[in-house]
Amino acid sequence: MKNRQLLLISTFLLLLFPLSLSAKASLHQVDFSPQELKIIQGHYSTIYGYLYIQVRGKQVSTNFDGKYIQLVKKSNGRFYPRYKLLKLIPISLGSMSFSLNNNINNNKGENQILMHQRNKKTQTVAQKFTASVVPNLWKQRLGKYKATLLKGDSKIKKIRLAIKRGVLVAYINKISNPYPLLALSASKIFSPSAGHNSDQPISILANKTGLNLNYADNKLILKKF
Repeated sequence: MKNRQLLLISTFLLLLFPLSLSAKASLHQVDFSPQELKIIQGHYSTIYGYLYIQVRGKQVSTNFDGKYIQLVKKSNGRFYPRYKLLKLIPISLGSMSFSLNNNINNNKGENQILMHQRNKKTQTVAQKFTASVVPNLWKQRLGKYKATLLKGDSKIKKIRLAIKRGVLVAYINKISNPYPLLALSASKIFSPSAGHNSDQPISILANKTGLNLNYADNKLILKKF
């Protein structure tokens, strides 16, 4: 019975995640260089929200959506996300691979992460940023807010402002991975660039009546619960 339960759980997880058991057979694992280990650790603004990449010794990892993911470098110079099924079986996630782009000349930051897909398409998905000190006034504004749309077609219904790893973040609706925010002043915060051309940064402005959230052509009023 126990073996049957483990088999059912394994089958369910394999269906839940777009997993592949390994990268190409010709590739083998190699170490990150000392320079790569030095530059890869830090805070990132991504197309999926906030991400922190951590280096411990020669191990590179991150935590996304509550899942511990190790980043493994292969002999092609790219690195691959690896997740342990049932905390035992290491498997690669999907058919994507990633690489560092640290030769930036676009005034958006020093390092970017590029995603390479099986169809040979390459996309910038993350931009490293330096976390700023959260002003006391914004610490006092942490908490849950109801969003009322004034302009546009936004589907945002609620926002929760919090601090994660020293970074001010916004949880939107029921999405578990937040978006990072940086303080320009005691009255304005904004989302740092994710490094690609289709950026639509979020900004939140504080006034006497509450908070206003703006992104693209949308404008919302935030009222604390």
